[in-house]
Amino acid sequence: MSCKEGNKPYSVLQGYAQGSTFRIVYDPVSSDDYTAEVDSILLVIDKSMSLWDSTSIIRKVNESDEPVIVDEHFKNVFNRSVYFYEISGGAFDPTLSPLIDAWGFARKHGTGLPSDRDIDSLKNYVGLNKFRLEGNKLYKDFAGAQLNFNAIAQGYTADVLGDYLEEQGVPNYLVEIGGETKAKGLNQSGSKWKVGIEKPDFNQTSTTNAVKTVVGLTDGALVTSGSYRKYIEKDGKKYSHTLDAKTGKPVTHNLLSAAVVVPEAMDSDAYATMFMVMGKDAALKYANEHNLAIQCIFDDNGILGVAYSEAFKKLIILEN
Repeated sequence: MSCKEGNKPYSVLQGYAQGSTFRIVYDPVSSDDYTAEVDSILLVIDKSMSLWDSTSIIRKVNESDEPVIVDEHFKNVFNRSVYFYEISGGAFDPTLSPLIDAWGFARKHGTGLPSDRDIDSLKNYVGLNKFRLEGNKLYKDFAGAQLNFNAIAQGYTADVLGDYLEEQGVPNYLVEIGGETKAKGLNQSGSKWKVGIEKPDFNQTSTTNAVKTVVGLTDGALVTSGSYRKYIEKDGKKYSHTLDAKTGKPVTHNLLSAAVVVPEAMDSDAYATMFMVMGKDAALKYANEHNLAIQCIFDDNGILGVAYSEAFKKLIILEN
């Protein structure tokens, strides 16, 4: 449910969605209240791609090996996932659920770590090429394969909400859902929207980290993916929640977070995940070759290191 704050030049809608919170700040062009429409959009997307909704389309896909009729939201995210799966050489892969479960990241209490034999067996279920979309029907070419759009769906949702506001004639807005941010135009002060990027806390002493970088957005989306909060620890060793589909194991490089700014939040979301798998050097090389704005925060022998692509440097307003 969402609520509206009044008596402000810009209106605010906020509430809970997709296992997190959302907040929309926008320049009202009329007295219309968009609460009902926003809640409806969030519900429809949940019915399409929420793993927590037992009646969602994605749950039907995962629980059946028969073709499933999918909606436009599902098709949009699936097709874009195929794009990122292909350009990343499989670094972005929304079929990792069996491996995620095996490594214990989907459980409150982890079990023993999977053996190499377990991993090799589960890798048979991994690969987006095990699914194909024909018209409105999604086919599964390998029984038991599963989809998980958590690395792209919230970004897509931010885009859909932004599109809705633009259809209403709203010229300026900032949509944030679960940390994924989409901005258009200017804030109520007439300047760029200012969005902060967290500074990772090695010691996990706080649930809210300090801000490392503030960037200015006008027409673009910022998404950050990080491994410093989500991990399991066994026998004194930390295992990242970021899995490499090729090995079936957590990544071992030193990249702690990747922040990406591109026009669409869905793409920012996917790029951030893709770069977290690739690692700092490969991510920066790719970003500079493709003129993408990314920031990498990494562990430099116990000290936080920061590196930017050339395009990202132009967006920085403040750096701590």
